[in-house]
Amino acid sequence: MAAIYDDFVIVEHPVTVEEALKQVHSSGARLLVVRSRGEIVGVCDAHGLLLQLGKGTTELACSESFAVVDEEALFQQRPDQASFWLIQNERGEIIGWLDAVTMENVLMKRKLSQDVTELTKDLEAIVDSIYDEILVVDATGTILRVSNRSANNLWGVHLSTVVGKNILDLEEKGWFKPSVTRKVLEEKRKISIVQQNRFGRKILAVGNPIFNKKRQLERIVIASRDITEVTELKNELQRAKSLTQKYKEEIDELRNHQFVAVNEVIYRSEAMARVMEQVKRIALVESTVILYGESGVGKELIANAIHNSSARREKPFVKINCGAIPENLLESELFGYEKGAFSGASLQGKKGLFELAHEGTLFLDEIAEMPLNLQVKLLRALQEREILKVGGTRPIPVDVRIIAATNKNLEEMVQRGQFREDLYYRLHVIPLYIPALRERIEDVEPLVYAFLEKFNKKFSTRKYFSEDAIDMLNAYHWPGNVRQLQNVIERAMVISPGNLITANELTSILSHRAEKDQPPVQVNRIIPLKEAVELTESQLIQLALAKYKTITKVAEVLEVSQPTLSRRFQKISRNRKQETKP
Repeated sequence: MAAIYDDFVIVEHPVTVEEALKQVHSSGARLLVVRSRGEIVGVCDAHGLLLQLGKGTTELACSESFAVVDEEALFQQRPDQASFWLIQNERGEIIGWLDAVTMENVLMKRKLSQDVTELTKDLEAIVDSIYDEILVVDATGTILRVSNRSANNLWGVHLSTVVGKNILDLEEKGWFKPSVTRKVLEEKRKISIVQQNRFGRKILAVGNPIFNKKRQLERIVIASRDITEVTELKNELQRAKSLTQKYKEEIDELRNHQFVAVNEVIYRSEAMARVMEQVKRIALVESTVILYGESGVGKELIANAIHNSSARREKPFVKINCGAIPENLLESELFGYEKGAFSGASLQGKKGLFELAHEGTLFLDEIAEMPLNLQVKLLRALQEREILKVGGTRPIPVDVRIIAATNKNLEEMVQRGQFREDLYYRLHVIPLYIPALRERIEDVEPLVYAFLEKFNKKFSTRKYFSEDAIDMLNAYHWPGNVRQLQNVIERAMVISPGNLITANELTSILSHRAEKDQPPVQVNRIIPLKEAVELTESQLIQLALAKYKTITKVAEVLEVSQPTLSRRFQKISRNRKQETKP
């Protein structure tokens, strides 16, 4: 059973907004359940209560879009039938609740669990239908699983009787020699050897190690075949290799569905995990922060995450794009103006963003675009913690934390005289680099699923991506970063006629940019030959994936085997990860 929220409180009708707030503060509840004469008549969550702040003695407005269900019948419901689900036990007592989004996630996880069960059955059936004899052992050599092809096995016994025994012990008893398991445990790599069993038969044994994310050996898959009378092994051996590779890919795919979402920043990569660890530490202090990163990487989301994790999270988060406002208006927007300060000014004057962000956070996006004359006033505001309105004579103290962001190199701009050096050092207290999406390609898939869910709700659809479409999105290098990815997903969902979005729909969106944006295979400086070959291979594989969508088709076009292409593609992915490490 999935976890159910238990942070709720039941109140009697009628209840005022003020009384509801007291209940929430005293109990820490996130949901108010309103009951009248023993029956539930409405619910109000924290967001709904927040919208009614300031109404005091007014009767609390509740949502009637709720349903009360038995705990056992929870998975039989449809998530779109109600906005809130109240869970009751066999005595009719409310024991927890779920909102519609969580309800949908619960059902989705249950469906995924069922899919995994079906996948396991399919894999077992595949293993049992293979001519080779398949064994799976753990990192100590203990036999965990065997194929059902045991009537004419290579051991001389029914294989089900060896499950639980240690294969290294069987080697010492002379059942076979040498042991492929022992060699895999020693060398931590794929091993192919010819064994001799106790009946004198020659056995080809292929041992494939399976590692976890910490590169620790977890399993060894062994495929064995009697080759005493076999003269041509190439095709069969390739089939065994492909099958083992498929097992590993299936395991990796199941693992890769896990990702983290913190403060709306969705990520799976180690590079973004390090960024978010820095965000947690930065949020504990009041120092000025400057965010560096290409356009579209999500600098505003990171700034918001810092604010929401800080002690100022209950205060305003005010943002301004310094490059989107004309120079003659930017000063009054930032610092405000006194009444009659200039022609057309409001008779009451106007508060600037510094005043609006008092005790909160001010996010200055595209800080490099700020004119030099305004940089002086910004520097004074940072140093003196006070501002002077346009047309004003009285300094106004402000308590504001500054987070700036830019996609330019401020240090180079200082050297060219385009940015004040003193302001640069005042802003450059805690620099934080946000990596480009192509430097954290592992984040593409979870971002795709997040945008998919977002636009499905927005458009009231149930669309999803095919496997070849996901492959294409992973292969693309995203010059526009997360913003471009979001736009591509939205456009694909709009133009796709059916629920399934395939690589064909994406081709019309990405193909016109693929050749333009893909870096050409050319060398402009002397580099080692090995590096040049690897660079060419990487670009060629990515370009082919963007055009032909699937590993199988790309392998055919590039005239290499599918396992070879898979290994090289994995190597490219590993190199990307290493490049993002500090």
